[in-house]
Amino acid sequence: MRRSFLKVCKTLDPRFRRLYTWLWRSSLKSCGRNVLIEYPARLEQPGSISMGDDVLLYARVWLNPVAAWAAGEYAGEIRLGNRVKLGYGVQISSAKSVILEDDVAVAAGAVIVDHNHDHRYIGASIYDAPITKPRPVRIGKGSFLGVHCLIGPGVQIGEHAVIAANAVVVKDVPSYCMALGNPARVTRFYDPEANKKTSLEMQEDEVAVG
Repeated sequence: MRRSFLKVCKTLDPRFRRLYTWLWRSSLKSCGRNVLIEYPARLEQPGSISMGDDVLLYARVWLNPVAAWAAGEYAGEIRLGNRVKLGYGVQISSAKSVILEDDVAVAAGAVIVDHNHDHRYIGASIYDAPITKPRPVRIGKGSFLGVHCLIGPGVQIGEHAVIAANAVVVKDVPSYCMALGNPARVTRFYDPEANKKTSLEMQEDEVAVG
């Protein structure tokens, strides 16, 4: 009985995902072809979210373009390029601009923000305090963000970069580089023309990244 029930659920799941995507599509600022949004995803202010073709959002993704917080008004925008993939539980919060270019993949639990709650307002809890001045974030095409990494305000990540699991990125990362640690540091550079890597810390980081 259980096997039969699970088989039915498995058959119905793709249809439900297509229906769930269809329900969101008309609310988005723009939505390309073959977008798939798994239930339950949470999209705040969908009119400020743009998606290109073949975008995939796994379950429990939270996209939060901020419109207002602590008596302040904002015009947050989130733009996902073609073939962007957001893993389970990815969170993106933008009070100004967060852009993921084409072919960016973000692993489960990663967080991308262009602002923080300002701890200098001692008269309020940090959660209720106004947010810091937003600084745009951009993730270059073809890049990969590992599980549970954090991309902070103002960070610009180049093309084809790798951010290791649990890294806390507070500074820019150039193209064709790997960054890891807290705070994240660049440890490798890949030469796209020679298709070979040069390293600042080759052997020590092999295990940490893997």
